[in-house]
Amino acid sequence: MSSATDLSATVTPKLRLALNRGQERLDAIDAMLRRLGVESLNTADLELGGAKILDLAGDEGRHKTLAKAQKWVTDLDEYANGYLEPMARRRVTRHPNNTGGETPAELVENAREAIRSRMETVKHLVGAAAPTPAGADRDAAGGWQHIRDLDLIEDAVLDGYLSIMRARRTIAERRSAIGAAKELVEAVMKGAIKFADPAATGFEKDEMPQLWKQLRKLVQEDAAADPALGGKDIGVAKTVSGMSNVITGIAETRNKVGSGHGNPTVPKNLRESHVLLVIDAAHTMTRFITSRLNELFA
Repeated sequence: MSSATDLSATVTPKLRLALNRGQERLDAIDAMLRRLGVESLNTADLELGGAKILDLAGDEGRHKTLAKAQKWVTDLDEYANGYLEPMARRRVTRHPNNTGGETPAELVENAREAIRSRMETVKHLVGAAAPTPAGADRDAAGGWQHIRDLDLIEDAVLDGYLSIMRARRTIAERRSAIGAAKELVEAVMKGAIKFADPAATGFEKDEMPQLWKQLRKLVQEDAAADPALGGKDIGVAKTVSGMSNVITGIAETRNKVGSGHGNPTVPKNLRESHVLLVIDAAHTMTRFITSRLNELFA
């Protein structure tokens, strides 16, 4: 991941100043919400209709809160395009700049998101991002923090899969755990494709090998990297290529002995070690995917 040492001595201070001003813009939006009677600061509570629409228009006329938010976004994007290296530039400007909206709530929330997303990327670029704390043990409640950090799938969905994966005493529980591990990897890959390419469509019904093929194109190593990293048949590239077999293995294990495909018989000698192999493979795959997304898109 990029850090302050990757940037020039003049660029880093400018980006840190942009962070400070971005926070000022977010604080100003919060202040505007309070003036409009939204003490919760939740835009879902911003119910403006009829005459109250004039309240927002009047406040904006006096304070220019949303106009200044738009200017911060535009100024940062222009600076990134003029002074950052291509990779860093793409990481900043890839975020939506939809600071408009059809309703007052959308107008405010979109402005917030445009600022927050860029600030998070800039924090990573200048080395100001808070380090991810050590996650809970893989089998503990609340674990797999690497998935939660990027919000690739909803916490309730993730917690459901993990709860099933933790119970492995009986044959039925082991089959369910294998099924949940497969579903988790599939959900993460779909979330990762959307994270890397927000405009991507048509992959939702793809099987796991097809999902991995598409995702691999989005997270593959830079062609300019060391051949052992970005080459085609050695080193890390060879390991990544071999992950196609891991993905297929997880899916096929679920199809043959896991839950979810209506198997009428109990698999013979399904042991704890077999389930752990599938879960550990799922854990490794999802950690690699989230690490690459962090490196490429922050």
